[in-house]
Amino acid sequence: MEELYNSPNYKEATTSRGYTYRYYWSPPLTPAKPTLLFVHGFASFSAHWMHQIKFFEAEGYGLVVPDMLGYGGTSCPLELEAYGYTLQARDLIDILDAEHLKTNVIAVGHGWGSSTVTRLGNLYQDRFLGFAFCLVGYMPPNTMFTYQQTREAWARASGYDQVGYWSFLASPRAPELLRQHAKSFWDMAWPKEPSVHSFIKPEGSLEKFLEWNGSAPRAKYISDADAKTTEALFAKRGWWGPLAHFRLEVTGAIREDGRKVPLQNYTIYRPVLFVEVSKHQEIIPDVVRMPNFRYCPNHTKKVLETGPWAFLEAPQEFNIALKQWVEARTLSHLFMIVDYPVVF
Repeated sequence: MEELYNSPNYKEATTSRGYTYRYYWSPPLTPAKPTLLFVHGFASFSAHWMHQIKFFEAEGYGLVVPDMLGYGGTSCPLELEAYGYTLQARDLIDILDAEHLKTNVIAVGHGWGSSTVTRLGNLYQDRFLGFAFCLVGYMPPNTMFTYQQTREAWARASGYDQVGYWSFLASPRAPELLRQHAKSFWDMAWPKEPSVHSFIKPEGSLEKFLEWNGSAPRAKYISDADAKTTEALFAKRGWWGPLAHFRLEVTGAIREDGRKVPLQNYTIYRPVLFVEVSKHQEIIPDVVRMPNFRYCPNHTKKVLETGPWAFLEAPQEFNIALKQWVEARTLSHLFMIVDYPVVF
């Protein structure tokens, strides 16, 4: 991972907002090959897509793999509003423009990265052949519900407090506590047994786990060397930017961002792939599936028997599923221009 992250394939581009993004760039082998835009979530960075970069580059696909805003080598603004998904989606379009990629692109999001990919679909659908989501599927813009309402709804659906820990991660003391107890955090980020996540979801539980220097066995899909690279990068850059996702949700700023999307743009007419995972307690199947049926009429679902990091834990299965979906739709001409109402 460290060697990849220091690759000369990494470039920088300055967006129309003035922020600098660092990203991995590999052009497609032929003009007919699509380019894949991989969008990471929390707590991740571009080189975590290492298995996908190696696989799809060998297959001749183009690749754009950025450190998202606040992560890695990309700018880290202090203003919370800068992290809105609508604005980050515009940043990604600016990067595609810098590489002269007007069409023939497929966006792939994981976790919170799926929220930004959702906005790409809402506002720039004509620029993409399709959209793929992992762990978290397409979610329509939230213009109404507060964090507390979302928390209560998820608790009713699952039987326990699923997102109580968001309030701590959105708090002013979270960045410093994560810095002081980084090993405990990463133990919980990459657990050998994903079910342990249920113990740190309720409000106050993650905070106590960190303060007590809690520990848990780590999964084997992250090597010691790759863990060290990740930990060093986050220690260097800090946690302000990565935790913006949670501040957007808890403060309600996410609702203002959602209002920037016209109702007519909620539906994604392009092909959509949803890679669902079976071993992650925070993801409630009915909650994440419903928007795909309602707003993504041309969607396909693939279930992988993994925890939240499917693309790291089962890279071969993930890569093959993504490749087969892309190829099947390319060959069947489902990636075609259709008439749909997009409002800007």
